[in-house]
Amino acid sequence: MTMGTSFKGVIFDMDGVLVDSERLYMRFWREACAEYGFELTREMALSLRSNSPETAIPKFKAWFGEAADYHQIRALRRKLMAEYIDANGVELKEGAKEIIDHLHKSGLKIALATASPVKRARHYLQPHGLFEGFDAIISGAELKNSKPAPDIYLAAAEALGLSPAECVAVEDSPSGVIAAKTAGCFTVMIPDLTPADKEDLVYIDYLAENLSEIERLIRSSQPAPDLL
Repeated sequence: MTMGTSFKGVIFDMDGVLVDSERLYMRFWREACAEYGFELTREMALSLRSNSPETAIPKFKAWFGEAADYHQIRALRRKLMAEYIDANGVELKEGAKEIIDHLHKSGLKIALATASPVKRARHYLQPHGLFEGFDAIISGAELKNSKPAPDIYLAAAEALGLSPAECVAVEDSPSGVIAAKTAGCFTVMIPDLTPADKEDLVYIDYLAENLSEIERLIRSSQPAPDLL
């Protein structure tokens, strides 16, 4: 795909892209593991991003052995994180509200493609007035295969009535950019907790520093007005 493509839709990941939640996931994964006597390193916690239980459980077994009960630890992580968010909320990433508003005014379709359940997405986004701003919301929790499989982006594009090639996908994690690129989307990465590495670059069409760059990217993809 080239920058000459006229995009018709934008598909956003949520955690680490629209909301500043990845730091909370890492913090409370580590705290929950510590409660059960396991030391989860920062690198381990980062590798859990966008993972379903099917992909996370083998990691836990490799790290901690059969004694580690992933489901119990995850339940505690959820409890600790929910208590924190109920008290403090989740902050939006800089420019999140502005880019959603701009895309609406531009007439582009917008989807959310998140590994989180829809209920959690509503809990995070509704206080900021963003939850109702999407034309489609696809949760990886409802799909057979999670990221880095392309299923969630294929489903999001279909829900918008577009082909993946007509969509920009905005991600922050390696598993997310693999999923988006494999689906056939124009893939933008905005690194959050970790920078893009050499292995990621093959899946990235555009490496951005922040959400405001999406507006410029979309504008440059649109055909020039007919002045005749």
